[in-house]
Amino acid sequence: MAAIRPFKGIRPASAFVEKVAFNPNNLMNENERKEAAQKNSLSFAHVVKPRIDFPDSISKTDPVLFAHAKNYFDKLIKDKILLQDEEECFYVYRQMLNGRSQTGVIACYHVKEYEEGRIKKHEYTREEKEKENVDGLLVTGMSSNPIFLAYNPVSEIDTLVNQVTGTEPDVHFKSDQSVYHTLWVVKNKELVEKILLMFNNHVKEVYIADGHHRAASAAIVARKLRETNPSHTGTELYNYLLTCLFPANQLKIYDYNRVVKDLNGHTKENLLKEIEKKFTVEKVSEEKYAPKTLHEIGMYLGNNWYALRPLENTFSNDPVGILDVTILQNNLLNPILGIQDPRTDKRIDFVSGVKGLSSLEKKVNKGKAEIAFALYPVSMQQLFAVSDVGEIMPPKSTWFEPKLLSGLVIYKFK
Repeated sequence: MAAIRPFKGIRPASAFVEKVAFNPNNLMNENERKEAAQKNSLSFAHVVKPRIDFPDSISKTDPVLFAHAKNYFDKLIKDKILLQDEEECFYVYRQMLNGRSQTGVIACYHVKEYEEGRIKKHEYTREEKEKENVDGLLVTGMSSNPIFLAYNPVSEIDTLVNQVTGTEPDVHFKSDQSVYHTLWVVKNKELVEKILLMFNNHVKEVYIADGHHRAASAAIVARKLRETNPSHTGTELYNYLLTCLFPANQLKIYDYNRVVKDLNGHTKENLLKEIEKKFTVEKVSEEKYAPKTLHEIGMYLGNNWYALRPLENTFSNDPVGILDVTILQNNLLNPILGIQDPRTDKRIDFVSGVKGLSSLEKKVNKGKAEIAFALYPVSMQQLFAVSDVGEIMPPKSTWFEPKLLSGLVIYKFK
């Protein structure tokens, strides 16, 4: 059975693409998302984030939310805001931000590839988030935000993709986040077959860059539907995950930085002495200190930037232990600042490197945090190495940008 396959995508009619497709990730808070959606009745946010249309008091897993999402989705189809392609297609999707582009192929990926470990992961997922996703998927019967996958580049696939992108696109627009989105619908049967063969013959494993919860939730849905179908064959639409596959050499991982609200009872002077037991500490004159290489960590404390470098024998060289996020957590955040579990501790917050070091300074200078840490970005090679040995990165280790839009290409599996 082929790992990937084309599908009959549901897409916004050309006149409505910019109004329908939206970024579902946490680039806006709940109030900002609600305000934006109220101004745009066609936004797919009403389907993917139905809570924006209800009082804040409603539970994230209240069945009324998912019924509302399905009705909204059905109405967009009835009103011909959304149209389904008549043929099974692949979709080539290019994003450009600040002059850098990444081009992937939107395709369906068989769930057995995830269940058997050929779709490799590097993060834990949260049960409550999975439940919310699963309930939404089961009621609406569709998936609209592709799982962001990376693969080792294949020149033959690059050639095919370049052949597609050399033609006139079906969709091209600039989003509110200053990202250019371009989509080509690949429905030529010969080209579809070539893409299918190239991926199935040359890409034997892929890596989740972003979308661990989406992948886990879709796999749970597939299992539930499989268990209730006595005629299950493995070819049903519910057996496939909506994915977008990118060659790894086109992707960029940004730093994912940390701010901590207090010093865990330490004075500034005492804190520096404690840190010196595990790091060399150098006060730097640079206005904003961005780490320039692996095993350099920037620290902003008391209106000053410091360069931290871990001492010998303070970390291991295994794929997880060598990561700067691990070194910081094991040698400073946990033993000195008392952050035992960064996933649940309310004293720590995370800031994407896309926002720049000034965002870290601002939080400290305004009293929202006492200390900030700037990290050197994790590399794609490090991500692959961790995934290959079946290990898990510390929470909030990677930030990929730009994010994939939801509602640009929708996969209906029920």
